[in-house]
Amino acid sequence: MALRSGLRLWLSRNVVLGSLAVSLALNAWILSSTLLPQQAGDPTCETQRDTLIESMKILNNRLIRQDGKDKTMAPALKEKPPTSADCSVTPASCSRPGIVDTEATRVLGKPRRTKGFLSIGIPTVKRNKYSNYLDTSLNSLIEHTSEVDRQQVTVVIFLADFDIDYNKRLSLEISQNYSQYLNSGFMQVVQAPKSFYPKLDGLKRNFNDTQERVKWRSKQCVDFAFLFSFCRGLSDYYLQLEDDVVSSENYLSAIRDFIYAQTSIWTMLEFSELGFIGKLFKSPDLQRLADFIMMFYQEMPVDYLIRYYVLLMHQQGTFIHLPSLFQHIGKHSSLSGKEQNLVDPFFVDAMKRKYNDSDNPSAVVSTNIPIFRQFKPQLAYGPMLGYFWAQAPMAGQAFFILFEDAARISRIVIETGSEEHSKDILENGTVEASPRLVSVNELDNTPYCTDYVKFGDFENGRFEMVTTGEGLGSFEVKCLKVTVKKDQQMWMLVREIAVWTIK
Repeated sequence: MALRSGLRLWLSRNVVLGSLAVSLALNAWILSSTLLPQQAGDPTCETQRDTLIESMKILNNRLIRQDGKDKTMAPALKEKPPTSADCSVTPASCSRPGIVDTEATRVLGKPRRTKGFLSIGIPTVKRNKYSNYLDTSLNSLIEHTSEVDRQQVTVVIFLADFDIDYNKRLSLEISQNYSQYLNSGFMQVVQAPKSFYPKLDGLKRNFNDTQERVKWRSKQCVDFAFLFSFCRGLSDYYLQLEDDVVSSENYLSAIRDFIYAQTSIWTMLEFSELGFIGKLFKSPDLQRLADFIMMFYQEMPVDYLIRYYVLLMHQQGTFIHLPSLFQHIGKHSSLSGKEQNLVDPFFVDAMKRKYNDSDNPSAVVSTNIPIFRQFKPQLAYGPMLGYFWAQAPMAGQAFFILFEDAARISRIVIETGSEEHSKDILENGTVEASPRLVSVNELDNTPYCTDYVKFGDFENGRFEMVTTGEGLGSFEVKCLKVTVKKDQQMWMLVREIAVWTIK
């Protein structure tokens, strides 16, 4: 349900974005400011910065009010409008140090002479209870990146801990264990000078966070900004990962295909549902993004800041690849005492087929039930990994399997719900088969078939039937129809449709 609430929130964000376009546009010039040290106490700089922060706060407050009826924000916009004194001048003092010297900060690895396709940034720090996540993450990338593809990918490991001795030990371990990949240019190890970091102690406590947590998340923001700046010229695209994440097989080809499939202007593509994992940017945008993060590093967590940045860059909506290509495996956070069990329910491994021996003859799966995001009916049946996920179905609605050629069926299994969404089952449904297609609805691509024969009913969200050659197995099926028999409040997730045929 949290995911659905998030969807509604983002739909609301798109609706109200227009009402704030003027305010944000008047302040967005800050993103392009030059990179010189900030001069403490510059009143013009502070005014400009505060104006943009206020605009961001107003935006956030409006977005979380989904009824759209609250009018208390209107006066807030008038209290402190941007003025010419705030916006007409771009003083150098309003930016923070951010351009990274790549040669001076590289600890291990050989830079490539030519720009690659993708750079992958991985910051790593010491953890109190378990420190082998990094090896698991790196080995996963190595295993799932072919030798040819490694020539177009650079994995940048950022030693982000302030413990110099720990960084030296980790650097030595990486050098010993991954020398082949360091020498080939597939991996680089970097470290930021302490002077890159602004003040981290005594920062204001937003979100009612403790001082310890404020320092931790503010440092994380600066860590990411460093990586953005370092990787700005390494490749065409940049992917953000963490040191406790594993990749899927063929992740690189999936990323490439998703990039080339885009027809709209985008700033960020997402390959994981979780936090700041699996977020991809165009490399020419990295320095600007680093500047933005550095300017507001103490205000909020980086995954919040990124959302504001994307809005300022006029990206309309989100671009999420499903299934997810990266999975979070860490249990022990880098924040002392914090444990987390964050798992991406849409990771590709969670969507693997259970019935790999099924025939699933060529067919089109369609429905007249409202579909959730990209979880289309075909995903539950076809070769692509995924599942069909629909909003609360109503009695009479259905989904259909229209076979390209009529088939004699020996077995059918349809399973709904999943481990993560165990209640999203088809509560009351029936399965019917038809030998005759009359027409196809042009609006939703659902077939109209006649002479249906009932195969059976769902029990506990599952349907299975085995036929014989003498019975229904001699019946050539053109259409399968699964009909919802009763309204239900819960959504419906069809995990797999498996069909076996008589040879």
